[in-house]
Amino acid sequence: MLDPAESHHLLRVTGIAPGEAVVLFDGRGRQARAELVGTRSGRAVLRQLDEVELVRLPPLVLLVGVGKHPAMDTIVRMATELGATTIQPVLVERSVARGDRGPRWRRIAAGAAAQCGRADVPDVRPVVGLTRALADLPADLERRVYTPSAHRQAPPSTPCALLLGPEGGLSPGELSEATAAGFVADSLGPTVLRADTAVAAALARVCRDAGGATRRATQS
Repeated sequence: MLDPAESHHLLRVTGIAPGEAVVLFDGRGRQARAELVGTRSGRAVLRQLDEVELVRLPPLVLLVGVGKHPAMDTIVRMATELGATTIQPVLVERSVARGDRGPRWRRIAAGAAAQCGRADVPDVRPVVGLTRALADLPADLERRVYTPSAHRQAPPSTPCALLLGPEGGLSPGELSEATAAGFVADSLGPTVLRADTAVAAALARVCRDAGGATRRATQS
C-alpha cells in the first residue's frame, strides 16, 4: 500500500485505474512492476507482478557552479533525466546565488526520477568550494571541464566527471585548478550557452555516445 502522497500522485495525477500496471522504485536502484488492485482509506493498494530488479547506472558525476536559483532547479531536473548519478553544486568565483538549497534540489531530483521512470535518484550533495569538490572525486573517472575557448574533444565515456561553470563560466584560475586535477578542457561549440543549456548538452553527449539516456543500465 502506497503512502498518501504517492497514492494521490498515482490515482489523481496520473489517473491509473484498477488493473493497470505500474513500475515501482525505491530511489536506490530497485524496481518492480505492480498492478493497482484498488484503494483502502484513499490509499493505493498494489500487487507485485514480478521479481525486484536492481538497476545500476555507471558513475556520471556532474560538478556545476552554483548559479541563479531557477537555473539550478532546471539543471538538477535535467541532470536527473539524463542519467547523472551524482550532482555536486560548487561555489565558484562567478556564482551569483549563495546558500545551499539542498533539500529543494533533492526533492526536484526525486520528482524528476519518478517522472522519467528512473529507478534511482542521483546523490545531490551539499554545496562545497571547487578545491574540495575536486579532492572528493574518485580517482578512476575520466574528467572534462567545458569552456568555449577549448578545442572540441571526442565525447567522454563513463565513468566520468563533468565540470561546468555558472553564468559567466569558470575563472582562468579555476580552469587551471581543474586541469591540474586531471580535467581535460573541452568545448560544446563556438557559442556561449546558458548554464542549464550547457549542462544538458554536456550530459547528452555522454548519453548519446553510450547509446541512450540510461547509458546501458546494468541489471542484476
